[in-house]
Amino acid sequence: MIQRLQTLYLLLAAIAMGATFYFPLASVYGTDDSLVLYSYKIVSLVPDNTPALPDYFMWPLQVITALTIFLAFVAIFLFKNRKRQLNVVRFAIIILLVMIALFFFYYEKELGLAAAGIVGYDTGAYLPVVSFIFFILAYRGIIHDERLIRSADRLR
Repeated sequence: MIQRLQTLYLLLAAIAMGATFYFPLASVYGTDDSLVLYSYKIVSLVPDNTPALPDYFMWPLQVITALTIFLAFVAIFLFKNRKRQLNVVRFAIIILLVMIALFFFYYEKELGLAAAGIVGYDTGAYLPVVSFIFFILAYRGIIHDERLIRSADRLR
């Protein structure tokens, strides 16, 4: 049944991860340069200045964001096979934890060093955490459905 509550949670998780492409993740205001970090690029706020970080610096965030959105949609359409859906959601949760750790521990440090300033988090930094919460809620809903089906099978 595609109209289950965990489908809504998975859809909201995909929307939250998709929104990270539109909102900035972090801003750095330093003495040398001021940078704004998106999940697909780094923008310098100083005119005619290119960021000190290479273009491939953002590839891991882009890949993980796209993979998480893809896994959310795959999990939505695996409603007939709850065990496989549970495994896909579990894998998406692990990938999302890797992204959150990568952003808060690696990207923040590298961005602060590149601009020699203080890092401030923007709206996009909290969207993976919101998506993580929605994935956890979907996981709990799938487990609840699985238990409900097993209890109904016992009564037959």
